[in-house]
Amino acid sequence: MIRAIRFGLSFLLLPVCLCGCGAQEVLLGEEGEGYFFAAYDNIALPGEEVPLRARLQAGDLLGGREGCVVRFGRDGRLFKAAETDGGGTAVVTFRPEKPGDYEFVAEVSPNGLAGEPPAPQRFLVACRAADTPMMVVDLDKTVVATGFHTVLVGDPQAMPRSPEVMRRLAERYAPVYLTHRPDYFGPKSKAWLRKHDYPQGPLLLSDLGGFVRGSGAFKSEMLADLRKRFPKIQVGIGDKISDAVSYHENGIKAYLILPIPERASAEAYAELAEEVKNLPREIEVVTHWTQIEKSVFEGVQPPREDVLEKIEAEAARNAAKEDSK
Repeated sequence: MIRAIRFGLSFLLLPVCLCGCGAQEVLLGEEGEGYFFAAYDNIALPGEEVPLRARLQAGDLLGGREGCVVRFGRDGRLFKAAETDGGGTAVVTFRPEKPGDYEFVAEVSPNGLAGEPPAPQRFLVACRAADTPMMVVDLDKTVVATGFHTVLVGDPQAMPRSPEVMRRLAERYAPVYLTHRPDYFGPKSKAWLRKHDYPQGPLLLSDLGGFVRGSGAFKSEMLADLRKRFPKIQVGIGDKISDAVSYHENGIKAYLILPIPERASAEAYAELAEEVKNLPREIEVVTHWTQIEKSVFEGVQPPREDVLEKIEAEAARNAAKEDSK
């Protein structure tokens, strides 16, 4: 099943590399003369040197544009500049001295380009003290109401009450958005978070290698690295059982927002119920954000039996529909 899901998502990514410029604009949210340009968030400790990275690609196969100049600016001034390499990536370094949100803008010099350069890209370096209480939050079916497929061609809605609860949680825990989405979707993802007024935090995405390895392996590796540097990551929120297990195994309080399918086989419902039953009791299984809010701020832990009853009820409804056909 996991292989099938991974293959399906890989298949969905094919249009990104194979389609024309107009379709790429829809899929990736890019603007400009067929260029794809993205700059990537990062998280740092005070005094830690981190890379500022941007990538320029073009054409139907999104080939890297080598030898273009990318200017990295901050507070309306030029910070540093670098040429893109063979993969289209330009990298400079930055060392924040104290905690804070350091906002940068990356822009491509028009020199040597066939048309207008792509739009400048905003990105964030979030500098946090090692003892800062933090939370790690997924995107798809967590703050985004639907799955990754709608990100490709649609404008997905926010999960009910997730913006309000996230803003309240951010008063206690500094947010980090950690998603298995490939980094091609960075600009589109950040624009969506801003549009729906989520609290600011760094967006960490997978590269294609991390995407192919699967969500569980990618998240586990990223969380292990983050926990070494930021041991006060205290809350993790996601929709996949593998996410919740990764949070739990890294010593993070895990909230699993469990999507219950409307149409599935009896065996699939039974398998899902068994997986939920076998989760460590410390993992809180919920179906909406109000339950997370009550758990964090009122100490009200939702009974796991409630979720199991919802799975059973959905299975019964689905069986009744099938029988009526």
